[in-house]
Amino acid sequence: MELLDIYNDNGKITGKVVERGKNNISFEKGEHIAVSIIFIQNSNDEFLIQKTSKQKGEKFSSTGGHVLHNEKPIDAIKREVKEELGIDISNDNVIDLGYTIFDFPIRFLFYLKKDINLKDIALQLNEVESISYMSIKKIKDIINNGLMLETHTKLFKEVLKYIKTK
Repeated sequence: MELLDIYNDNGKITGKVVERGKNNISFEKGEHIAVSIIFIQNSNDEFLIQKTSKQKGEKFSSTGGHVLHNEKPIDAIKREVKEELGIDISNDNVIDLGYTIFDFPIRFLFYLKKDINLKDIALQLNEVESISYMSIKKIKDIINNGLMLETHTKLFKEVLKYIKTK
C-alpha cells in the first residue's frame, strides 16, 4: 500500500493523505497528488529518454513517478531513477525547476546534466521497455508523431526553456 500526500495549487502539502489506487477518493478543487519528473542530459546535449513498458502504454517519456507520503519531491525523483534505471543520483547536482499544474497531478520538474553509460542501466522492465539517448531534434520528431506522453512533452518544453536561459 502506497500513501500519497495531497498538495494544493501552491505546491504545498495540505495534510491530507490518500491511498494510491483507491477509486473512491474525492478531491476538492485545487487538490493534487504529486509526481516528480527528471530530464537527464549528457555532455553531447542528448537526453536519456525511455520507452514505457507495454502495460504502461509503450510511449516515450522521461523518468518519473509519484511522490510518496512524507517524501520530498527531490527525494522521490532520486528514488524513481534508482528504481527504474538502477542509477544512483543521490549525490548529483539535480536542479529543481519548480512545479507545474496542467491537469490533476502537480508535477515537480527536475534537470540533471550527467553522462550515464547505458551499459550501467538496469531497467525496471514492468515500467520501462527500453532507454536511449536522443537529440532534441529526435525528441521533437517523436513529439510531432504523437509518440511521447503528452505530459512529458509539455515538461520537455519547460526544460528546453531552462536550458536556453543558462
